[in-house]
Parts: sequence; C-alpha cells; structure tokens
Amino acid sequence: MEIKINKEIRDYKEIIFFGLSMRQFIFSLIACGISVLLYFLLRPYFGLEVLSWICILGAIPFRSIRFCKI
Repeated sequence: MEIKINKEIRDYKEIIFFGLSMRQFIFSLIACGISVLLYFLLRPYFGLEVLSWICILGAIPFRSIRFCKI
C-alpha cells in the first residue's frame, strides 16, 4: 500500500512572526540589536551619516544569514 503526498507539503515552512520563520525572526532581532549597539557605542566618535553606514554594515551579515538554508 502506498500513500501519495503532494510535493508542496515538503516545502512547508511554519510562519511565526511577521511572515518570518523562527530562524529568520531571531536573526532579524540580532541584526537590529547589533545596529542599536553600534549606534550607542560609536555615537560620540562619528557623525550621523557615517554612523548610519556603520550600523547598516554591521547588520548585513546577520540579515544575510537568516536567508541561508542549512
């Protein structure tokens, strides 16, 4: 006896928060946390424009990791 299962079920992803999976949501929070941390640590040393670029560059690795499949 063989049970047939649709192929779409294999691609099912559980959506937890804001349309993201749990892994994507956690790495998004980490990226935001790193950006805020960099902002408050480096605010006395840099201007707003340079500081905003540093925050963006600091968050890029974590925002990229959330889309990788392991």
